[in-house]
Amino acid sequence: MKRKITLILLAAATLFAADISIDEAVEKPFGKRLHTNAKIVQLSNQRQQIVSRLGGHLEAYYVEPGATVRKGAKIAKVHSLELSKMTAEYLGLGKKIEAARERLASTKRLFEKGLASRQDLNREQIALATIESARNSLASQLESLGIDPARLKEATDTLVIRAHSDGVVSRLLVPLHTNLGAETPIVSLVRKSGYYAIAYISVEEALKIPKEVRGELRIGDETFDCRYLYLLPKVDEETQRAQMLFWIESSDRPLLLNAFAEMEIDLPPLRRFVAVKRSALTMFAGEWVLFTPTGAETAHSEHDEAERDDHGGHRDHDDHEAHGDHDHDESGKEEEHGGHDDHEAHGAHGEAGGHEEEGHHDEVPYEPRVVTVITTFGDYAAVKGIEAGERYVSDGVYFVKSMLLKSELGGHGH
Repeated sequence: MKRKITLILLAAATLFAADISIDEAVEKPFGKRLHTNAKIVQLSNQRQQIVSRLGGHLEAYYVEPGATVRKGAKIAKVHSLELSKMTAEYLGLGKKIEAARERLASTKRLFEKGLASRQDLNREQIALATIESARNSLASQLESLGIDPARLKEATDTLVIRAHSDGVVSRLLVPLHTNLGAETPIVSLVRKSGYYAIAYISVEEALKIPKEVRGELRIGDETFDCRYLYLLPKVDEETQRAQMLFWIESSDRPLLLNAFAEMEIDLPPLRRFVAVKRSALTMFAGEWVLFTPTGAETAHSEHDEAERDDHGGHRDHDDHEAHGDHDHDESGKEEEHGGHDDHEAHGAHGEAGGHEEEGHHDEVPYEPRVVTVITTFGDYAAVKGIEAGERYVSDGVYFVKSMLLKSELGGHGH
């Protein structure tokens, strides 16, 4: 029976090995902790409104609220009579330039033959330059609207409005099929890199805030590093609390504006402690512990293989004896003669059985290490009881604890 428990534990250890991560303890600075609420905001210069630079009819949207867009992405389509006139005029100026160049070439030939004056030649040169200047001006305007003049073959009234930068669509400001005026905002865009957090603290604490402050914003299981910028010049009117402005450094994905989250602030003076990940700490036998490798971790698979080779020839015999013990248990004598059963099991297996029971705890290649938690910040905790550089289980603590508890139960016959 004990052999079966051991094999089950070995199988469990192999199954959960992929879910167990090992890290090394490191030294990190820790200061005085301050917990408070923070509001996710965005400064006015981080928000922008996309406008229709020409009047027209809003025909279609290419985006929806919440969509992430890149610079140059399509936002909306507008049919504009003004654009139709501009493109038609650009094409017309192209024809005028061709005619002006022909007149200038003809005047040059007449001038060389003495049949035209210098004044006639200058007049044709000025006329060509004027037309080219007007077309260049229109070409510049069309390019700013996202239209390539070189590809323009006929007049068009279709204006495609594009994003000026990367961001997230916050709102569609104008309903479809609305007649727009020039410079009408149609979409509100939020830049993904422009998120800030306002942390609320007491006025007394605010007056003592140093320049070097670390912050971490926590939203559920996610954390965001924050860099302290400055103390806002006035208190919040509703809460009468001072406001610390932080820039959310790790905001590489959209956040919800005006949402409240937990802010953890680390204040000087900072002291260095040995630190481990908070996920590694767990209660075991009423104390905070870490699980550390025992050294049998690397030799575990080799020991398992050797054990299977040594006992392969006696498998049927062991199963027969285990079956006999099971029949004996069913007769109702197990509870009355528990010590006698253990003695029979020992006798059946001889010295090999005794060795198996003594080495049973070594099958789990981790052991609990009692530590004292000093303080925490972010994902790390400062602890006493482990040295920098020592290895510990950082993830998968639940699996290790389960294996140790099952080992204890199996080892004592409960």
